[in-house]
Amino acid sequence: MLLHGWGANKNTFQRLAENLSDRFTVYSIDLPGFGESEIGLPLNLYEVADIIYHFCENLKIEKPIVLGHSYGGRISIIYASKYPVEKLILVSSAGIRQNLNWRKKAKVRVYKILKKCGIKVKMGSKDYLNSDNVKRRMLVDAVNCDLKKVMKKIENVETLLIYGKEDKTTPVELGKIIEKNITGSALVIMEHCGHFPYLEQPTVFQLILDSFLVGDVS
Repeated sequence: MLLHGWGANKNTFQRLAENLSDRFTVYSIDLPGFGESEIGLPLNLYEVADIIYHFCENLKIEKPIVLGHSYGGRISIIYASKYPVEKLILVSSAGIRQNLNWRKKAKVRVYKILKKCGIKVKMGSKDYLNSDNVKRRMLVDAVNCDLKKVMKKIENVETLLIYGKEDKTTPVELGKIIEKNITGSALVIMEHCGHFPYLEQPTVFQLILDSFLVGDVS
């Protein structure tokens, strides 16, 4: 089961799904609010994970192999902490609340001052500005949700973490923290790679994934 990142949809995994389909039944779905999946009210991470569970339940998928990218990684972490999974793959996964650097803190202060003065300004990440009001609330909830305690609930699940060394969105340091909090997990760092390893270096990514799926990653 493939869970995409924020702002993406199931099509981002098209090549990966095709490569896996000769050995696995692959489900690449549009998460609520993305692609062809519409929502009217904001959903938090846990609610989305529960929706994925009911999707699996309806299709009688008892222990899926779950791969989540970025935002989809957050959902995957929660899913694996609550429901049975065969294996877990987190690609450039979010899930650790990042502290604001001094530049971002300064921007927030300026924004608050201008807001108090009645001056309207657009501020926020590209994902935030490109989202509607419903998804903005979902994004704020996701970004402010730290899943370290949730990760510790994932037990007896083979877990692979794949991060790009040049990733600025979810840096390798986050992967190292997740590795420490998920017992028995293994971290693979892809050189000369950013936030989308499966798109930037599909052949290398596929080799890493295939090794893990047949049980050769240590």
